[in-house]
Amino acid sequence: MAQPFRAKILPSAETLIDSALRKAAKKTGMKKTTREKERVRVLTFYGEIGRKLASAHDSLPRINKMHDFQKELAELTIGLADLRRVLAHFRKSRKIIAKLKKETIYKLENTTANNEIRRISREFLGRAISVVKKLDRSIRLYNEYVRKLREIPDVRYDIPTLIIAGYPNVGKTTLLKTLTGSKPKIAAYPFTTTKLNLGYMEKNAMELQVIDTPGLLDRKLSERSNVERKSVLALKHLANAIVFIIDPTLTSGYSIDEQERLLKEIKKQFAVPILVVISKVDIASEEEIKKASEVAKKLGLECILNSSKTLKERLWNLTTESANYLRN
Repeated sequence: MAQPFRAKILPSAETLIDSALRKAAKKTGMKKTTREKERVRVLTFYGEIGRKLASAHDSLPRINKMHDFQKELAELTIGLADLRRVLAHFRKSRKIIAKLKKETIYKLENTTANNEIRRISREFLGRAISVVKKLDRSIRLYNEYVRKLREIPDVRYDIPTLIIAGYPNVGKTTLLKTLTGSKPKIAAYPFTTTKLNLGYMEKNAMELQVIDTPGLLDRKLSERSNVERKSVLALKHLANAIVFIIDPTLTSGYSIDEQERLLKEIKKQFAVPILVVISKVDIASEEEIKKASEVAKKLGLECILNSSKTLKERLWNLTTESANYLRN
């Protein structure tokens, strides 16, 4: 299962150095001989720096293990090649300091004069500190990347996902609440001012993720910038099925023709089953409902009223069947 981006921010190079030196100095006080003190100083400094750099690498999901949705948004957000370069710099620096540590420990173990022992230790610290200082720019870039990666929605990739689409005010939030019966979880979405609304359906110990996409699948892609368009299309890696809501009453402010054009575009971009749901049937006329249902029929899509008792079951079956088909 892909993991969300929860990496910690790294301290600056200067702070890393100061912290490692303080901890090293504290531990040397527990030792009696000069050799023991300097040996502990070298090992502690190396351990603190190495641990911090390793945590930066280990706390991020491995790029080749990322879900396609994560990977596409990460590529748009920071550029994965740039992240790889920073992490490679961390690894290279750890190896350099590890080699210096090994050489220094060998020298300390084969030296008897206290002055020479101290000189060897100082030489290690000077060279190791120089390596860490050169990491300053990479650390700043890494922290910038982590902040941006945290904007990628923390969604689940291990269960089937139903995406709700349609123009604003057509009844998407109402449908989400109807399907999930709970207050939605909110997740920010990169390159937009919107947030995803997440809910979950449960049946026979199974779960299904329902995502409402205000500000995303609610206007034509041709009206968006290239980056914004790509971020919207990243949803194709999540969707096992789409429910498109049509408001037949036009109280949302969008005509049937406008809603049909958006539905056509989504159908073209997303190669998953689409179910059309006609909303606001309690206030719509028979003629309005008929006109909305003809839109779905024209595009060869199944249509159902939001008042249907089988709506929830139909959406569950459509999504889970599609998920099973795509896995196989």
